[in-house]
Amino acid sequence: MTTNPICGAFALPLLLAAPAALADEFAPSPNQEIIALANRADEHGPSGTMADHVHKAGELMIGLTWMHEEAGGANRRGSEAIDDASIVTAGYTTRAQSMTMDMAMLHIMYAPSDRVTLMVVPSWQRMEMTMIGIAPSGHGSHGGHGGHALAVGDTMTHRVAGFGDTQIAALVSLSRRTTLSVHAGLALSVPTGSVSRQDEDGRFVHYGMQPGSGTWDLNPSLTLRGANRAFGWGMQSAYLFRTADANRSGFRFGDRFTATAWLSRPLGEHISLSARLAWSDEGKVRGHYNASHNHGSPPDRQANYGGRRLDAGVGVNLTTSGRLRFGLEASLPLYQDLNGIQTPRQFATSLNVSRKF
Repeated sequence: MTTNPICGAFALPLLLAAPAALADEFAPSPNQEIIALANRADEHGPSGTMADHVHKAGELMIGLTWMHEEAGGANRRGSEAIDDASIVTAGYTTRAQSMTMDMAMLHIMYAPSDRVTLMVVPSWQRMEMTMIGIAPSGHGSHGGHGGHALAVGDTMTHRVAGFGDTQIAALVSLSRRTTLSVHAGLALSVPTGSVSRQDEDGRFVHYGMQPGSGTWDLNPSLTLRGANRAFGWGMQSAYLFRTADANRSGFRFGDRFTATAWLSRPLGEHISLSARLAWSDEGKVRGHYNASHNHGSPPDRQANYGGRRLDAGVGVNLTTSGRLRFGLEASLPLYQDLNGIQTPRQFATSLNVSRKF
């Protein structure tokens, strides 16, 4: 995975703030909350964030998050649009015209103590991709391994649905001051999702349409939170490390670095607005399918995965007079520098509901 100075710009404040937080004695008194003015709407981060908050001893939270992403438009090589003629010249007969992804995640969080919060997140995914033919009849596919039999302008849509990987995590509080809380997280991604889904022709689907990763992955993170009566804020940095060279289908996804920062503004006792920036840098797919698969379109090739992206999101959090909480966030990409040839993301939304016991 390539490095980028923007990654450092996000990570540096976290690294600088962590020693100061660790220097504080961890001894929360009853009037010390995880963030100032606890139980207001922005006590949790925006809907699109994960592992953004911790709980107090004995608290249980059950939540459900739904995420939707859409990609489409002209394919890109790096940060520039690429036309169909250039994609054909690169050796492909079809390309992705559009793709949608829906994911549902069940969040179960429990704090056995003020210092430790445990979390389990099983997931389910549904992906749909529409391919369009771009090469004249008889044009060979990249690598000579066969491709999608589509005439120029013809389309084909295929879908995959199933359980994804399951996240098991421990979040450890390092500081719980009213103006600054810090917690470190370590998540283990359990490969409960399939990596062997096939099309109707018996060939593996595109790498990115497999519901799971097929590898046991580690995801450490560091999160800073704070608030006063007028605003709340947060920053988080995480790294997803693939621990195996290949899964049982012969490949592995790339490592991924993410960093995000947000600002929230309470509008009343039960509502807040948020604005967020999110950076991601993901490596290419490594290895190769070990059974029959297509090579006729960019999503069939390992080099056409990953890249760097900066997203901007706006959201709203709502609470009731009880312990019920709702969150909604929508985001758009500000910058995309994609590996190889890919269909760029158009927008994403996230909706969650949770109940604390």
